[in-house]
Amino acid sequence: MPAFALGAYDGALRTAVVAMKAGERDPLDAFANFLAARAPFDGTLVPLPTSRARRAERGFDQSVELARRVAARRGVACAHLLEKHGPAQEKRGRHERLAATGRFSLRPGVSPPVAVTLLDDVCTTGATARDAARLLRAAGAGVRGIVFVARSGR
Repeated sequence: MPAFALGAYDGALRTAVVAMKAGERDPLDAFANFLAARAPFDGTLVPLPTSRARRAERGFDQSVELARRVAARRGVACAHLLEKHGPAQEKRGRHERLAATGRFSLRPGVSPPVAVTLLDDVCTTGATARDAARLLRAAGAGVRGIVFVARSGR
């Protein structure tokens, strides 16, 4: 699956992503502007949501909010199709992240569109994106690619 990221998860980009993950909304519009101008999209934009606990801590879901903003700027559809289950990935090692599956389910009553592009904030191993893509493909969606704000060095 083709992937795009604005850049490496370091320097100013990392600082802004960490601020967003800490509950600051200021970076959302800047990220949305950059992604809308540079990232390739094919079909409906589908955010990879954070866990319920993280959403409660932050007061918002950064991927959902970012996807809404990008979709509005690009004039593409955005669909919040997924629910995330289980613990956060941040404390897991590479092997654990790659082995984890079944972290997503379709939200009740939703039907995936024919073509989707996934959106997430940071790609560390790609395991989260693969897990979501697997579920969406099994539900009949064609996953055309994934867009990240940042990617880790590996």
